[in-house]
Amino acid sequence: MSIGDLLHPEERMLPVEQIAIVVDHASRWYTAHLLLFFGILLFIPGFLGLTALTAMLKPAVGYAARILIMIGTAGFASIVTGEMLASRLVLDGVGTAAPISLWTNLFMGPVGAAVGPAVLAFFVGTIMSAIPLLRGSERLRWPVALIVIGVLLVLVEVLTARVVFSRIGNIVVLCGSAAAASLIARAGTDGRELIGHSATS
Repeated sequence: MSIGDLLHPEERMLPVEQIAIVVDHASRWYTAHLLLFFGILLFIPGFLGLTALTAMLKPAVGYAARILIMIGTAGFASIVTGEMLASRLVLDGVGTAAPISLWTNLFMGPVGAAVGPAVLAFFVGTIMSAIPLLRGSERLRWPVALIVIGVLLVLVEVLTARVVFSRIGNIVVLCGSAAAASLIARAGTDGRELIGHSATS
């Protein structure tokens, strides 16, 4: 996702302005979103691992967070797929009317109304899974804090259409995820000893 965002062209809120950018950078737009799509898929094992640790501290919170994050991942994947489709339509030479209609429906019409809450579930689930780990694991506190900061920066990008926020956010999430994965791998078990005594009783 970090590589995809570094390749990502500018974004605009208005569909006409956005599709004009897609027309000017169609191949780059497609490649960036293809990488974002694969990056979203690679999120899944990591977030399942972190929510499993959350569930050791707070079972109900961990399971709820897992469900919300998976719903959110599906929502994000559908949006990225729609964005890839917009660039493919441009590359296929259909003009701008169809991509603009697609964009309007995806982000402002009934499709957007359906997908928007699913995307929001990702952010809610991530915060839910992080809070018990921030409170209950001294060793995971900073990696999890980085993940939360990065995810919140991605949320700012979603709300403002300023790609710089998701570029920084994805790199911060990458650093936090790598640090958490390293700690869990070195622990050599299910990570139970990383979250304090309350999970071992």
